[in-house]
Amino acid sequence: MQRCNDCADKVVDMDSLCTACRMAEWRHFQDEEAAKRLKREALEQHRDAYLGRKKAMRDAIRAGVICALTILLLLAMVAAAKDALQYEWETKPAALKAQGVK
Repeated sequence: MQRCNDCADKVVDMDSLCTACRMAEWRHFQDEEAAKRLKREALEQHRDAYLGRKKAMRDAIRAGVICALTILLLLAMVAAAKDALQYEWETKPAALKAQGVK
């Protein structure tokens, strides 16, 4: 009768390890693979979260720049409105009257 190299239990056939030791070895390798898979998934999740935060910051900065430019254009339009209205109500009618247009 042959004995297992690890636990000295009875071995079936010509194998050097018993079934229990083979199962323990298989579970050990499965646990290692599962740990590697979990680590890889955690790294992917962290990378996705980082890229999401980076994109959100970039989008927020872009939105802030667009908002600032819109406000500046609005202020420029309001500032130019006084001169435009003065031209339309005073200067233009006077120039047309001087040219003889009713």
